[in-house]
Amino acid sequence: MSRDMTTEKTYRGYPINNGNDNDLPCYTKTLDQIIDTVEYMGSKHSRVLSVRLDIHSERYSDYALSSEDMTRIIENVKRQTDSRFKNGKNDPDLHVVWVSEKTTSDDNPHYHLNIFVNGNAIQNGYLIKEAFNRAVKKKLDTDNDGLVNFSSSNGKMGKFIERNSPDVDAQMDDVVYTASYLAKTRSKEHNPKGSRVPSSTRIRKK
Repeated sequence: MSRDMTTEKTYRGYPINNGNDNDLPCYTKTLDQIIDTVEYMGSKHSRVLSVRLDIHSERYSDYALSSEDMTRIIENVKRQTDSRFKNGKNDPDLHVVWVSEKTTSDDNPHYHLNIFVNGNAIQNGYLIKEAFNRAVKKKLDTDNDGLVNFSSSNGKMGKFIERNSPDVDAQMDDVVYTASYLAKTRSKEHNPKGSRVPSSTRIRKK
């Protein structure tokens, strides 16, 4: 097993999703990005909302979203979200960890994202989903509303971490476990060599 992968059921003290039989290795770089973001957001905000999205290109189109496109989409969503809540008392403080995958070498890439925001500003994950939906449609110049999927792992509106809750540790475990799906090595072996498989928005470490 490579040092940049793990088949352990926990990583840095958090449970991770590597299959019922520990047969789905996870990339530690992606796990570090997830955990660093969760801990950063939890230290900065009393309430954090975590939302997982899946983004696809149009099936029969000649154009597929690239990693550069995803970077622009995330920047656009962050800018639009900041503008929407600029007069509120809470900064949405949107952060994203995302990965690129290809089911086969001939397939177009698709993307898994875990978005983290200040839960005092945004309480409904569908607001985030719709923001990404608008940005993806604009980038692809399409009216197709089926390209951004709200993962069933989110529950009804997303997962919350509430610092003052007696269940805060369990909430953090739940969010990391759900987000760790992004770290699985499976379906990333078909990505072009040298491509940016995992990426995340910058956080300011203490």
